[in-house]
Amino acid sequence: MKKWVGLALATAALLVAALAFAETARLVPYPYERVWPAAVRFLRVNQKLKIVEKDLESGYVLFELVDDGKIFQGALELSRTKDPDRREATRLSLKIAGRPSYIEDALLLKLERKLKGELGEPLAPPPLPAPDAGVSQKPTSDPK
Repeated sequence: MKKWVGLALATAALLVAALAFAETARLVPYPYERVWPAAVRFLRVNQKLKIVEKDLESGYVLFELVDDGKIFQGALELSRTKDPDRREATRLSLKIAGRPSYIEDALLLKLERKLKGELGEPLAPPPLPAPDAGVSQKPTSDPK
């Protein structure tokens, strides 16, 4: 019996640890180069958060969130990707240590609204390749 209780406690501890490091993520259908400056402005100007460090090439912004007199460390990561429609897109991952995930989710939702407001509707998806595009055809032999 003690063995099962110990196993249950260890499993619960691992689950809590995993949730503590969870992050909230979203995919936005805009290119990285357009999302980066808007995201930095959003954090600094719109949300009035203190930017601690940022790196365009690595795609991260470290910031501080003050809530009820306490300072919480946050990180926004941006990465280049494609969306399901094959458009250039940006993956946004947000983590604020010590805060519930609904706060991260609310911030990402506000950022998405800002992006849509500033950048407009996403570009149309690229056309699908022709069905035979890229398939090499065997040359027809010349019967003699």
